[in-house]
Amino acid sequence: MEQRNGLFIAFEGIDGTGKTTLALNLKERLEALGYSVVIYKEPTNETEAGKKIRASYFEGRASLEQELQWFIEDREWNVNTRILPALAESKIVFLDRYFFSTAAYQGVRKNNDWISILELNRKKFPEPDLTIIFDLDVQVAVKRIMRDRETANTFEGIQYLRDVRALFLEMFQLDTIGNYLLINAEKSIEDISDEIYEKLLEKLKQAPTKKEK
Repeated sequence: MEQRNGLFIAFEGIDGTGKTTLALNLKERLEALGYSVVIYKEPTNETEAGKKIRASYFEGRASLEQELQWFIEDREWNVNTRILPALAESKIVFLDRYFFSTAAYQGVRKNNDWISILELNRKKFPEPDLTIIFDLDVQVAVKRIMRDRETANTFEGIQYLRDVRALFLEMFQLDTIGNYLLINAEKSIEDISDEIYEKLLEKLKQAPTKKEK
């Protein structure tokens, strides 16, 4: 019997773009077709490094070097403990933020140098089969964020988010390694879901098969 290999999809973009909602929506649609789908998020709540990153959202930023190290440590655990085993079981893995977010958010602090951060991560971690960048005007994103939360975190100043969004778009335009899909996140959830769903079905048809032992 032949079984398809897993599929690894990264959901990227600033907060407020609908990434989490879309991941849940698409998981339900693909599971209705019989696929096994898991959703993971970075940073995780499972490692000390991940917990330190999450604490820094509200307690103040650590140094650039320290934050990058925390992301690497947390990602190492996430990839080795959850993502690679799930892919080995032919599951579809949706990851809410991956090293592209690290490159954008930390890149702003590194004189807009997202390239070296991607290079560092690519030496250690697998490339997604598809990286979906949800793009949205920052003012709209912040309104959505504030609608859902009482306070924003230190990662979400208006100018900072504008700079992060610019780096995501620059990545999409200039990075020749990643397999990107740029989504206009101002569209309705239904329209965005349909667009990504069709793209994922294409990917699943193209995915190589492996013989089950």
